[in-house]
Amino acid sequence: MFANLTQITPRMRVLSDSQIKEIHLAACDILERTGSLIHNEEARNLLYSHGAVVEDKGLVRIPSYLVDRALNTVPERFVLCDRDGNRAYRMETGKTHFSPLVDNIDIVDPQTRQRRKFVASDAARMAKIMDYTRHMDVVQVGAFAADLPPEIVDRVNIREMMLNQRKAISFSPNGPDALLDIIEMASIIVGGREQLKMNPYMMKLGEPISPLVHDDHAIKELMICAEHRMPIVYYPIPMGGATAPATSAGLLAQSHAESLAGLVIHQLTNPGAPFLYGGVATVMDMKSTVCVYGGPELYLQCAALADIATYFHLPFWGTAGCTDTKALDAQGAAEIGMSCLLAVLTGANLVHDVALLDQASLVDPTTVLFCDEVIDHVKHFMRGIQVTDETLAIDVIDSVGAGGNYLIQKHTLQNFRSFWQPTYFTRPAMGVSEAHDLIKALNEKVIDIEENYEVPPLDPDKVAALKELEKKWLKG
Repeated sequence: MFANLTQITPRMRVLSDSQIKEIHLAACDILERTGSLIHNEEARNLLYSHGAVVEDKGLVRIPSYLVDRALNTVPERFVLCDRDGNRAYRMETGKTHFSPLVDNIDIVDPQTRQRRKFVASDAARMAKIMDYTRHMDVVQVGAFAADLPPEIVDRVNIREMMLNQRKAISFSPNGPDALLDIIEMASIIVGGREQLKMNPYMMKLGEPISPLVHDDHAIKELMICAEHRMPIVYYPIPMGGATAPATSAGLLAQSHAESLAGLVIHQLTNPGAPFLYGGVATVMDMKSTVCVYGGPELYLQCAALADIATYFHLPFWGTAGCTDTKALDAQGAAEIGMSCLLAVLTGANLVHDVALLDQASLVDPTTVLFCDEVIDHVKHFMRGIQVTDETLAIDVIDSVGAGGNYLIQKHTLQNFRSFWQPTYFTRPAMGVSEAHDLIKALNEKVIDIEENYEVPPLDPDKVAALKELEKKWLKG
């Protein structure tokens, strides 16, 4: 009876295949006609040797056949490992993982609930929160700490992530030399360079500069990652009306062109190296001039980019769980909830910037736990509906009959545990008038984790090797 039934996972699209083709052709035209400023001589020479036109001042016109070649060689999936070597996070169709930024310019101190500068000791605090969460899969390190020299903060914070939590790490290094140090750190964790290639534990974050500029460090790091087969996302952040056209289609075409330029260089450097397609395509608020990080334009553009990635069989880097508001309030909850649901519905593989507040300038460990609850809620919805003899329950319905109830039925006992149960949200009984203070409860849990939760320690030999490597970059 059920042999031909197809289980549906909820899914949505915002672009048709024909629209995607037009956006892609427009992006190819931009790369050929307008060109890109590529401020890296090695990359320009590489492109020239494969047929690109290189002009004065670093302007490069990339022919469409190089785009086609890159799309044919880039893998449609890759896997990230956790600290223990488990191949836990699959960047492939049907899999969605979430990644909060754990360091930032400012943090909400859980002891005072006041905003202050992020400092080095906060990295370990945020790492423990990350390890405790159930649905935060990849730690995102942005290299912030007000009390550290900026040239080493990336490696210090990454070291704290390695020591104090077990999940995969994505990161933004402070230049190519720092990237090489971080690759060495990752090699220590996994047991060598070859192991790191086979079982990557870390992923690099890189950005072009909209419109159509690729700076020297970003391209050098892109090529280093290709050489070492370290996964990388190369994602533009164009703002409609400021650094990109004010129309959605134009914004998408430029964003796609900027990503494709990085992909071409990456795949020419080492065909088949893992690459994550992405973009944070949004708009500028014309009243305040800020980048909109919690509005429908961001959600729509991310959904469209996800459709483009799916069309070209590319793993996709999405954006969700973030908000424009300066504190976790009703607006923040609405923007976080809507964006997380849409990210999963559109098929994003790695969703970044989860739990960020105030135009991505503020982290709050309480908001991380809130997002973990929201994601649990969303994942339950994404299970869809299973249709079998057991779930249709025809015999049970007949046994109970009209006017009966199901509380005492064995079928209820066997199945009610599949109902979603909140961890931090509440469902008070009828007649209970006192409101639940969710923020207070979440913050108390943050403090409890910090004081009582123990992360399994890293192998002592690996700790010693990290300390030895640390001497090199502290001296530099």
